[in-house]
Amino acid sequence: MSRNSHSRTVSLRQVFPSSQIVGADDIVCDCCLANAEQHANDWVFAAGLDGESDSARDTIDAINLGAKAILTEQLLPSSVPQCIVPDIREAYARLCQELAGNPSEKMLTIAVVGTHGKTTAALMVASMLKRIGNRVAYYTSLGASDGKESGLSAYSDAEANQIAQWLSTSAKNESPAAIIEMTDEMLRSHAASGIEFDVILFTGLRKSQRADSLQARGIENGMHRLSTQLKQHGIIVYNADDARLNRWIERHQPHSISYGLDAVADVRGKRLSSLPGEQSMMISAGTCVMPLTSLILGDHNARHMLGAAAVGYAFGLELFEIVQGIERLQKIPGRLQRVADGGRCPVYIDSADQADRLAVALHALSKHGNPITCVAEVPDAATPEQLAAYGRVLERAASRVILTQSRLSTQLGQKAVWQVLDGCERPSAIQVVPNREAAIELAVRGARAGDQILLAGWGANRWTNCQTKAVRTDLECASTILASLPAERIEQVNAAQLPGLRLFGGAA
Repeated sequence: MSRNSHSRTVSLRQVFPSSQIVGADDIVCDCCLANAEQHANDWVFAAGLDGESDSARDTIDAINLGAKAILTEQLLPSSVPQCIVPDIREAYARLCQELAGNPSEKMLTIAVVGTHGKTTAALMVASMLKRIGNRVAYYTSLGASDGKESGLSAYSDAEANQIAQWLSTSAKNESPAAIIEMTDEMLRSHAASGIEFDVILFTGLRKSQRADSLQARGIENGMHRLSTQLKQHGIIVYNADDARLNRWIERHQPHSISYGLDAVADVRGKRLSSLPGEQSMMISAGTCVMPLTSLILGDHNARHMLGAAAVGYAFGLELFEIVQGIERLQKIPGRLQRVADGGRCPVYIDSADQADRLAVALHALSKHGNPITCVAEVPDAATPEQLAAYGRVLERAASRVILTQSRLSTQLGQKAVWQVLDGCERPSAIQVVPNREAAIELAVRGARAGDQILLAGWGANRWTNCQTKAVRTDLECASTILASLPAERIEQVNAAQLPGLRLFGGAA
């Protein structure tokens, strides 16, 4: 953690009036760090943030490195003053915002929360607002922008100091708005405490394949905590098509605006058409109605568009401005992203690495009845039951399945492959191609006219060719293979003649 370059001097007595300060009447600081190894000249040490290290020993190390005071949940053996607070994570995040000058007071701030679709919804909100204000800051798992520079690194487990520095820089760059994707890790660490929000967008509470009831309750608790950080005029925007989220809204009764495709909502979409590579719907908000056409496919993405529209509606923007802003976003890396293929069979890339997310992606492509070849990466960190569920989705929704395995060791990978096949009624119909580059080549060169190809499991992330050790992405690999195909036609292959379960080495 680095020193906040935009810090100011603050009084801990003023920031935490109910805290207990031991060893001094007040503690004044212009820097707070949670890692003693990254000490500054004049700093306060936040002890016990990770909950695993020895706080007493860390405190001694911090004092030896020049810490002038300690921020802590419990009284520690210390020769310097201590500020004792009820929750160290929340206090640390609030102090980071104070040291950064409370940038959320100088701009519109939007948090995007939920179990699914946070990244996509956040980028759609950013696209919509950028159409209006030209400069918008965002922080998502696909990257960040400070309103001036895009393509900045972002982290799903971003700490409070990182968020405060990004938000402060965005305010200094005169960005009128900032959108923050709140991951589960950031909710648990209270990384956004101290930020005041104009809008909180809830994309859904649908249970993830890997989220147990304890994790689900943690997300709900985090949502409730965030809702207390709304500005006086703040509002919650939520997905009315999500039954569990509806129940949460009914329990807490916040000031809110709803959106949905199927449920009655304040901002509602009606499906008009779904063509290969394009979908359109009619959006109604208040007394205004307007069509929206997007190259981003799927009902789940249509709901994210409606979420962005509802945020614009909450800000009082005209519907035509909202629609134009959303339509500007032509693709989202690794989220049903279509590869530029020159008119050949469409190839899509999606990060779906869980059974439920894979089912959503395959459903989005299946509306036209065209066969789907799915090159699917075997999920890692999944239970045998989850792997079997992944296999069931593949067998039922895809016409042809090619399994790859790039994350795990050979022994663990083989075991995971068989656990995926345990979920299939006809495992012999599944092809196993450990080399992902070879698998993509097999799928593309074996495609027939009218086929669709889905490359699932990696999205925009990079993987390593297990033979050449070259680092590639699905987009790079598919683009190279498509460019090498004859211009006049796609190779015709009779699916009935394809062999059953086999290993394919390829010429990667």
